[in-house]
Amino acid sequence: MNANPIQRKNSEPGQALVLVALLLLGLLATLAFVLDGGNIYLQRRRMQNAADSGAMAGALILALNGTEAEARAVAQDYAMQRNKADVAQITITPAQITVIAEEHSATTFARIIGIDQLTVTARAVAKFAPVGSLRGLAPIAIRDFDYSFGVPYTIWDDNPDVPPDPTLGNISGSYRGWLNLPCVYPMSCGDAGAGDLKTWMVNGYPEITRVNTWVTGSSGVKASTIAQAMVGQVLKIAVYDDIQDKYSNKAYYHILKFAAFKVTRVYASGNPKGIEGTFAYAFTPGPPDGGEDGGMRTISLTN
Repeated sequence: MNANPIQRKNSEPGQALVLVALLLLGLLATLAFVLDGGNIYLQRRRMQNAADSGAMAGALILALNGTEAEARAVAQDYAMQRNKADVAQITITPAQITVIAEEHSATTFARIIGIDQLTVTARAVAKFAPVGSLRGLAPIAIRDFDYSFGVPYTIWDDNPDVPPDPTLGNISGSYRGWLNLPCVYPMSCGDAGAGDLKTWMVNGYPEITRVNTWVTGSSGVKASTIAQAMVGQVLKIAVYDDIQDKYSNKAYYHILKFAAFKVTRVYASGNPKGIEGTFAYAFTPGPPDGGEDGGMRTISLTN
């Protein structure tokens, strides 16, 4: 028997209300996804910036031989105070720092479907490593030895040949060389001009110099080049481990690593002439993993 037409007609508005309610709930859920989801995306970008900047700032402190506590404090400052993360989880190894930035975000429309708060996180890892190549090299090189940081040394230009001594602080003679920096083997070149050497001492060589290359030497005493060094200047210098005559009677220096030498005194006249200073840890842009660590370092994000 068919249902009463009047009863069937009366039930239709109730069914419509249920359908409208379901559609409204779906619409609100979609709205919550779009609006709160978009907000979460922006917060995720901000937390990635917080993690990246915190990791890079902390890695720079490590690269400059700062303590783990100093690196942690700086990383936390960049992640939380400067980039507004609620929490910054920091893990440090000798040459690497990991920062996980976290923000607790209240929702707006998602509250309708029972989600009051979301946690947004981002992770960054930064490390420091010896620099593999750099611009701005001074035209002076020293023979590799176990130098100490912060201890005074003098790179002499014309005094007797004695081995480098951390106690006396002498680097001289065959333990120091002048470089014609554009001339990289297999190029064959003569000595660099005095004008070029003086310019490179003041401003650094403008092109890139790489480790594990052979650069030709520039013979003789360079008093006018010594005179260009300035107290307080940080010279980027090459450290070599071998000299070979790649061409007849033309010495080439094998670049092993790079060092930073902070000038404290210049002996530009008299006898002998030289540059006094201390080896320091320094940061410079460039590709990492140069091999031997001479104190000149670079930092990079690894993921």
